[in-house]
Amino acid sequence: MGKELSELGQLAFEAAQRGRDVIAAAQSEGGFAVRTKSSHRDLVTDVDTAAERAVTDFLRQHRPHDAILGEEGGQQEGSGNVRWIIDPIDGTANFAHGRSDFAVAVAAEVNGVPAASSIIRPATGRWIACDETGTIVSGNGTPAVSATDELSAALVSVSVSISEERRPLTLSTLIRLIPEVQDFRRTGSTSCDLFDIATGALDAYVGIGTKPWDVAAGWAAVQAAGGRCLQFPVADGQTAYVLGTPAVAERAAALVEEHAAVFTATQNRTRLRGAVHPVVGTKAATSRSTTVAGGRSEAPPTAAPGAHAQPSVEPPRKGPRR
Repeated sequence: MGKELSELGQLAFEAAQRGRDVIAAAQSEGGFAVRTKSSHRDLVTDVDTAAERAVTDFLRQHRPHDAILGEEGGQQEGSGNVRWIIDPIDGTANFAHGRSDFAVAVAAEVNGVPAASSIIRPATGRWIACDETGTIVSGNGTPAVSATDELSAALVSVSVSISEERRPLTLSTLIRLIPEVQDFRRTGSTSCDLFDIATGALDAYVGIGTKPWDVAAGWAAVQAAGGRCLQFPVADGQTAYVLGTPAVAERAAALVEEHAAVFTATQNRTRLRGAVHPVVGTKAATSRSTTVAGGRSEAPPTAAPGAHAQPSVEPPRKGPRR
């Protein structure tokens, strides 16, 4: 591996490998069940649950007193200051459709801050791992964010929410960003996006309403790779996450924050007029709703412990679909 990781960093890497092995075994067998959770866009497979179980069992064996938050299993309480956050397959829809942008993401929070993590991309075999000392390693050199410092030269990933309530804001934010950046990408996996930021293949990520299990591992990796990680409140109590190279992340966050204020004000006026359809945003200038010091923060991603959607009773279908 080259540089030596701390215990937490090494365990994150080895735990993610356990999840990867479950995925590889399922793919070699040629089929798995797919069902929905909160909506028809929110998929889960039996491989997700099996991979999370393998990761959790490994962590329980080595750190039995730590808390664990898994996307599928929810919160398991612990007695120390470490909490593990697991996304067994970040990008389940991609995985179910036979696409390559999905990842196993495992992070260790220390006192509520993502400190160590690993992201493994089974389709390509690429991986990164980092620890609380700032050490970051990969299978291909030492990861580092890009040198891009202008938003107009930035390749930016935008995460489009699967939530019907959040989609109007996230889609209008994408529309607002497009004229300001070099181009954008939509992969369907936050962990893959943040992997690419940590390795210099993307310059920034924007997500609204992103879940802790989606962002925690990448948050630690981007910071260790020299990037900036910001979060701030936007419309209707949602949280925006902007991560990337320091200059690009700051400029993108300012634009997202400004747009969210305009969007919210416009929607509120529309509601008062009794309109039925949501407004798809505007590019009009407005004063920022908060200052950098007062609104945005580099505090870690947060959510109610154990918050996760339960699967529906829809009959399973076999995958991957091609």
